Amino acid sequence: MLNKLSLADSIREDVPQPIKVAKPIGDIVKISGEGALLKNHYKAFDFDGNTYELGDTVLLAPESQGRMVKPYVAMIKDITEMENKGIMLNAQWFYRPEDATPIRSGKNMESIGARELYYSFHEDEVPAETIMHKCIVHFVTTQKHIPSRKEYPGFIVQKVYDPNTKRLLKLTNNGFLHDMEHEIDILVQKTMLHLSILPDTEKPVGKGKRLK
Repeated sequence: MLNKLSLADSIREDVPQPIKVAKPIGDIVKISGEGALLKNHYKAFDFDGNTYELGDTVLLAPESQGRMVKPYVAMIKDITEMENKGIMLNAQWFYRPEDATPIRSGKNMESIGARELYYSFHEDEVPAETIMHKCIVHFVTTQKHIPSRKEYPGFIVQKVYDPNTKRLLKLTNNGFLHDMEHEIDILVQKTMLHLSILPDTEKPVGKGKRLK
């Protein structure tokens, strides 16, 4: 015979749990597409009681759920809603070093430890409900010292990875298109404002590098 506790547990397991659904916040800022492909674009959305905005860096649930599988890391670049499809995100990916296969080695591959991520301009569309929570990503050039984890927790980006060409470039390289270079500069500047003043390293800036 079931005792009261186990009976309550069995009843609770049979009750369907409410499905958490992301909802847009604010006014529509843009409309794109036509007919069945029409999309409403927003600046923010709510999911599970938390607000997410364009430019936020987040952890996304991986496709496989093994204990050793690490979450994906992405930046929210667009927030859209389609009829009967819910909220979708354009996620711009960060790569963990172990998930990248760059063709270059040597000094460009020097690791800064478990906090390191590579930025990329690779984007995919993912459901908003795959978000786990926000995370912190610092964009720090190799001309600056890495901030301490204790004082400034979060991931560190010093390089950009192209999954198509397998190239790995430092943030200060000149090998980016103008729009990409401008985006990187803004992200570095935001980090510098947040971290205040980081001391310079003693490494000289090489040829083909942008000063930051």
